[in-house]
Amino acid sequence: MSRSVPEVSARDGLWRASDHAETLIAASCPAGTRRQQPLPIDLAVTPVSLGQPDQIARQLPETVSISGAWELSSSNSNLGGLSGLALLPASQGGGLLTVSDAGAFVWIDLENGAPTAAKIAYMQGSDGAQLTGKAEGDAEGLVWSDGLALVSFERAFRIEAFALSACGSAARAARVATLPDKHDNRNIDENQGPEAIFLTPEGALGFGYEGMLSISPLGQVNANGTAAWTGERASAPALYGLVARETVTLPDGSHRAVEMFRAWDPIRGNRIRLTWGKSDADSLTLSRPLLVDNFEGLAAEPLQNGAIRVWIVSDNNFSGSQRTLLYAFDITISQS
Repeated sequence: MSRSVPEVSARDGLWRASDHAETLIAASCPAGTRRQQPLPIDLAVTPVSLGQPDQIARQLPETVSISGAWELSSSNSNLGGLSGLALLPASQGGGLLTVSDAGAFVWIDLENGAPTAAKIAYMQGSDGAQLTGKAEGDAEGLVWSDGLALVSFERAFRIEAFALSACGSAARAARVATLPDKHDNRNIDENQGPEAIFLTPEGALGFGYEGMLSISPLGQVNANGTAAWTGERASAPALYGLVARETVTLPDGSHRAVEMFRAWDPIRGNRIRLTWGKSDADSLTLSRPLLVDNFEGLAAEPLQNGAIRVWIVSDNNFSGSQRTLLYAFDITISQS
């Protein structure tokens, strides 16, 4: 006999969106709130190549193929800084939802597996006022669950819920949890915080900090709205930090955690590590001479053939020397 999610939450003490959705929707869309639509913006979609075929072959394993790679741009200067990424269900029109570290949601429509159009909305605080500046609006991680966009923030470490399905871009921030500002009794730098939030296979809400020097601690949100470290760390390679994590349910019912780690230095530039298993074969590294930028957002979905499609998006830091890149990789999952 299957157990309901509330029973599971009562047993393990962990937070699940389905247990709190009604309360969060009421807080995010107070009585009398009129639904608002996001603002359409022009989107230029330019296909790009990651590099020469021999360069790509050296860095991508045979189990990985490139489904698509594009540079995104717009005359609207607010398109940029994209960090968190989520796939929207068909009931929400499908496509991708992203968050910007300037405090905005950006919807990206997909047609035949490629981006086609975009819309934007600016995040509102619990008082209905627009989030302003890095201190309020430094959105990083994103999860979609039960009609809620769950967003993690750096600077002021927290997770907020926005009931986009209920009142669209009129949704206000509803607090899910305040996150720790210390780890192992050490203060955490305001820019080394909760880059990643994710759902476990059981639907519980977890978070991961980027950290420093390969130390990326993981935490969980408890059913009572408190947050705590689990004692686990993401398996970050040396000098990398965790920026995204998602668990994918495969057609056979098994689960795979997909993680993305980032490193940067002035000599080698950006380096991105994607992992989807425990063996070396279940990973890839994007680095020069391939076309790579400051990738932060990740979303993953199972395909009918048993593979998974992994989407990643880069944060251009609103800099003219960087790009907003969107890549899609199809990964054949080993059965070992």
